[in-house]
Amino acid sequence: MSLPRTLLLFAVMALLVQGGLYWAYHLYLHDYRLSLVPDALEIKEVRYAVEESWGFGPGGNETGFILYDLPQPTANAAESGLSFFTNLPDNPLDRRRDWRGSYTNWQRTPVRAEPQHWPQTAEIGALRARDYLCRYGFCIAVKPALLKQVDNLLNSPGSYYAYGRIGLIIVSPQQRLVVYMYNG
Repeated sequence: MSLPRTLLLFAVMALLVQGGLYWAYHLYLHDYRLSLVPDALEIKEVRYAVEESWGFGPGGNETGFILYDLPQPTANAAESGLSFFTNLPDNPLDRRRDWRGSYTNWQRTPVRAEPQHWPQTAEIGALRARDYLCRYGFCIAVKPALLKQVDNLLNSPGSYYAYGRIGLIIVSPQQRLVVYMYNG
């Protein structure tokens, strides 16, 4: 085999490996993001996600904002009210998933600011998603229209929310929307 042909073959193989790694990473990320919501919501797709990490392990910080579309059958079932959420079945036990996707103590919106999750100033007036996301000074760039939509969910009746081990989940059956935000 000539040298140019060998180099071409090597380049093609390198591109295939790189492409495979790229898709494997994105499949992993997609599955990870789906693991953050309860399985019973039957969410299959991520509509929008912005996540950022500064450091890792103890002392590292991360902030995230993920939107999901709520399937119509789940939205219809959720219209029954708070009982739908308080009776959500637990996710199957999975060591790889750990605490993700488990929520208790569901409440109706508007969201009540809890000091461990919101800046002290958030208790005055309406809550803002940006205040939650930037709680520890590590902000991310989220589309302003989406922040405005979530601010409306936070402060209006008609949706449901719960704080998880990490993060806040808001489910709006009327808008067929699920929001997961985290900071820390």
